[in-house]
Amino acid sequence: MNTKKKKTRRSDTKILTKEASVLKYLRESRKLSIRNAAKVIGVSDTKVNHIENGRCDLNPQLTLKFLNGYGYTYEEFMELINGKKALPSNDYAECLEILKRLSKDKLKTVKAILQSF
Repeated sequence: MNTKKKKTRRSDTKILTKEASVLKYLRESRKLSIRNAAKVIGVSDTKVNHIENGRCDLNPQLTLKFLNGYGYTYEEFMELINGKKALPSNDYAECLEILKRLSKDKLKTVKAILQSF
């Protein structure tokens, strides 16, 4: 039996870069979903997802397209990349990730706590 060898694709490998993290932060700072960001930028939502999660290589033209869509300058981007400006922690996104992993019982408890604020 002759079996085909699976083609290796870049999207099969996850390489999370500082650039990808910064682009994700910039998108979230504008309160854009991946789908809405893709519409603003003019790329597919899969492309945005792959870039933010290190499954796609980033080139300068694409970076500028993202920055223009989000309303940031290249200088602001480079300040975040080089550490001249600290990349704030994204408490909102981190909390969402934690909530996704909770069981229904624990989620009810968290909901009751949050409603008390």
